[in-house]
Amino acid sequence: METSRVDDLTVLGPIGSGGCGHVYEAEDSKGAAMALKIFEDSAISRDLLDRTTRQLGEGGWPDGVLPVITAEFRELPAFRLTLLMADRGNGKSGTTRDQLTPRSLQHRLDQHPGLDSWSLVRSLAKAISGMHSRRVAHGNLKPGNILFDDQGAVLLTDWAMGNMPGIAQFQFTDAVLYQAPEQLREPRGYLDGAGYRWDVFSFGVIAYRTLTGSFPRCDHAFSHVAPPLGETYRDGFKADLQKIAVNLESQAKVTWSDDAKTPLEQGFRACIDACLALDPGKRPASMIELVRAFDEVEREFSEGKEREDLVDQCRRAERATWRALFGLGAAIGLAVVFAGMWYVSLKQAESDRRHLIETVGKLKQAAEDAQAAQTVADGKAREAEKAIEAEREMGLARLEASRWIGDLLFSWAMEKGNRHVPPLDGREFRLRQLERQFEDFLAQSENVERLSDERARVRLQLAEISLAAGDPAVASKRLAGALEAWGAGPMDGDSRLRFATNSLLLALLLQANGDPGANSAFQVARKTFSSLPRADLEGERLDQLLAILDFHEAKLLVAAGDETKALEQLMRATQTLIRISKQRPDSVVLKSELADCYLSSAKILEASGSLADAREVRAMAAGHLANLLKGQPQDLRIRLNLAGCFGAMSEDALLSGNLVDAEASSREAMQLLDGILSEQPNHAEALAGKAAQLGTRAGMLRDRGRQADAMKDFDEGIRMLEALEPSRAGNSMVAYRLALLWWQKGRMLGMAGPRDEEIRLMIQARQLLDTLLGRSTADEPAPEQLSRSKAYLCGDLGHAWQMSDRKQEAIRAFSDAVAEWQKLSQKRSRNDEYAEGLFWSKQRLDDLK
Repeated sequence: METSRVDDLTVLGPIGSGGCGHVYEAEDSKGAAMALKIFEDSAISRDLLDRTTRQLGEGGWPDGVLPVITAEFRELPAFRLTLLMADRGNGKSGTTRDQLTPRSLQHRLDQHPGLDSWSLVRSLAKAISGMHSRRVAHGNLKPGNILFDDQGAVLLTDWAMGNMPGIAQFQFTDAVLYQAPEQLREPRGYLDGAGYRWDVFSFGVIAYRTLTGSFPRCDHAFSHVAPPLGETYRDGFKADLQKIAVNLESQAKVTWSDDAKTPLEQGFRACIDACLALDPGKRPASMIELVRAFDEVEREFSEGKEREDLVDQCRRAERATWRALFGLGAAIGLAVVFAGMWYVSLKQAESDRRHLIETVGKLKQAAEDAQAAQTVADGKAREAEKAIEAEREMGLARLEASRWIGDLLFSWAMEKGNRHVPPLDGREFRLRQLERQFEDFLAQSENVERLSDERARVRLQLAEISLAAGDPAVASKRLAGALEAWGAGPMDGDSRLRFATNSLLLALLLQANGDPGANSAFQVARKTFSSLPRADLEGERLDQLLAILDFHEAKLLVAAGDETKALEQLMRATQTLIRISKQRPDSVVLKSELADCYLSSAKILEASGSLADAREVRAMAAGHLANLLKGQPQDLRIRLNLAGCFGAMSEDALLSGNLVDAEASSREAMQLLDGILSEQPNHAEALAGKAAQLGTRAGMLRDRGRQADAMKDFDEGIRMLEALEPSRAGNSMVAYRLALLWWQKGRMLGMAGPRDEEIRLMIQARQLLDTLLGRSTADEPAPEQLSRSKAYLCGDLGHAWQMSDRKQEAIRAFSDAVAEWQKLSQKRSRNDEYAEGLFWSKQRLDDLK
């Protein structure tokens, strides 16, 4: 999203208003028509709008989403600027000249149902799917928020508004007529990932109304309060959301007023019926899954029609063959009759002979024609057999190609709170359903040798289902069977890591159940991890798993009375987790997603139900360290580790928009660090930690509009780190923190106007990062993290050069960013962050050339 100024806009007048604010028509300096929306502060969630808008805009806006040219949600008044999607009246058809008519579905409902209704439904599904692929749920779908561009393509707008968490003032809006009962009752579910299934339900209502002209449920009441055609807002109604939810749930089944005209339409209707399920667990998990279902229905319909045509062709050839053979038999019978007549009448012998010769010639020709027809029929039959064989081979190929995506979807079904995907409700029912399906597959494929690999994979998945269901006895037997099935062939590093992870989950499950076999299970897990080929795996992920093993095995050691060894393992696990979190501090600067390895044992432990999320892990580590500190209040290492825990929790809370928890954790970290510095004023690690917390606090002050106070914290943190002379002391993490603070301060100055100072600080930060990258012994931060930070920094530097009209310098900076992202992508080809960074940098570079 651009950071363009709006000072050169000319506001022409109001267009309309709604529950969240007012919309004005405007023109930019080039005369382009714009829509400027000024928000009511109490009717929106600033943090939610800012986060979702940035997440959608990063790497280019997805197809089907109205791009935001510029926006400001932190300052007052909050606003958003987009292109104007409206048509100007011409004095005809009841419109006044120069009157604006928005190009929204609300203004075109009278055109549906119509010839283009199914096309609109498919386009709308793909547009919402594009938002879900960016991990953003709309949450406010209604006809008025579905716009059309000049070519008639769908554009979605006004996401994360209306009935959302954090809203102080909510007025009636027709969006509630399209919302799921669980959204009407508890809008805070949006923050926990429930918004994806809300969008699926809302899409189903809009699709049904577009195709039939009616609401699927409560049509009489909803049609009475819905805005009339051509209007987007209706005054005079007060929304009783609880009552609306009860009324929806009183009508369990949705029916269609007429029968589907084709099997294809019948399949599409079944997809929409699934969207309208009152039970969220019975709906598609997201619009991505629904679009795939639409495509599958269309593919099956197309393939079925092709097979029917081929069978008909074979039947026609077979009928032609039988007709030719029957003609041959009839001709032979005729020849016998003529021969008999020759014997009976000698007087007509000559004429009969000539006649017979002619008849035989015709019979031969008929026989040749019949043989040709038979040859053609045999060829058609062989072609049909080849087509069926090709289809079977294609099915096996597709099965093989879907293994990887199948593993991902399986992991999704097993997890409760993965931040990358929406949670799946009804988890226990889904586990039982998966178990029955997999057991049926094993029974049906018992003698199919070609599916041996799939059978081994299914055995492993059954073991993982038992782990997720909390049945250690069955899980242990199934895991042994899966290992035996996989043992026949070689295993790659990822497969071995998967077995090792499952052995750890089994140990954790036994520990949670108080099973005495937990001790030996942890020993087996540790032995399995020690045999993994570290060179073929991601080091940070392996370290996380080992840290989790140390952390939970320490509890058993404490119960057994071996407190010394337990303390050693607990400290080792905590130090590993803190080290991993320190390697990605630039996440605070860039407001990107939480780092994948940021104290994240929750993602691995979700299936066994031991931990809910990464914040709980850090809180548990902090609690144990706090207890240790009570017995050893002067232990420097414990205090530093505890301060690191609180610092990581503060940065995590800040990224999540939770300023209250961020401030509380930052305050705890600062108190510990100030206590250490009062005893040892020149302690480098404590100074670096405090400087990092000053940067975190400066970010919170900046977001609250306290620019001057934020700048003081930046300057103090920079002064403390510069005093440590990192280039001569050789402390890479101190130098890295200093580069990040220069970078943060430069961006803040650039937002206020002085681009020269912004560019100077960014160049200074880049030079320091280059120095760190040149050190072959740089372990903390890791070289990969330094390259990632440099890639982001070059992108910001290129943007600053571009805003200063320094095109050549901007091209060089974006070129450097592209080079860094390419190196990172080559190292981890499946990393979405690296792919998006490369795409964004290339796009900026292409725009300048």
